[in-house]
Amino acid sequence: MKKFIFLVLIFLMLAACNNVEENTEMQEKESTDTTEETDTVTSEEEEEKPTYQIGETAAITSDLYEFDYEVTVNDFQLTREVDEVPIEDYLIGAREEDRFAVVDVTIKNISDEAYVPNQMFSANFSAIDENGGDISDDEFFTGGDEELAPGEELTGHLVYLTDINYADTFVLKYELMSDQETHFELPNPEQ
Repeated sequence: MKKFIFLVLIFLMLAACNNVEENTEMQEKESTDTTEETDTVTSEEEEEKPTYQIGETAAITSDLYEFDYEVTVNDFQLTREVDEVPIEDYLIGAREEDRFAVVDVTIKNISDEAYVPNQMFSANFSAIDENGGDISDDEFFTGGDEELAPGEELTGHLVYLTDINYADTFVLKYELMSDQETHFELPNPEQ
């Protein structure tokens, strides 16, 4: 009788182990399916963001304030001096590969209300494959501190710090992390 109970216990343990293996395989498959679905959704979301090139104009709606504006990226360069300010005066311990990333932009108010651009929106700068990014230093974009009436436009440059080897392509992002997020691709002129 003991042998019979012992055999039943072994059989039950084997059956339980088999169920655990099946459940583990099923969970791994579900996890892989979920990861693939998440990757697909993320890729689709990234593809949905409007992307513009230098010289093109984007019409953007402020996600937070719900007004419209246009942005045109006129030029992009990496330089060691901007507005007669050498990078060594701006960045203590500047290395040879450090650069100002200068994005010349034209912003046009296409809404019905006046606003001060630097108070209402900003542009983030990063490598193309990164989320987030750096915000420009407003000391170089002083025109953005003045009121922009409907139909008016201003031209100036947004300035960031970067490294010439940081990326092959940079991206300027307006309305970051919103449904209105808009990108401008900026090829690295040093590569």
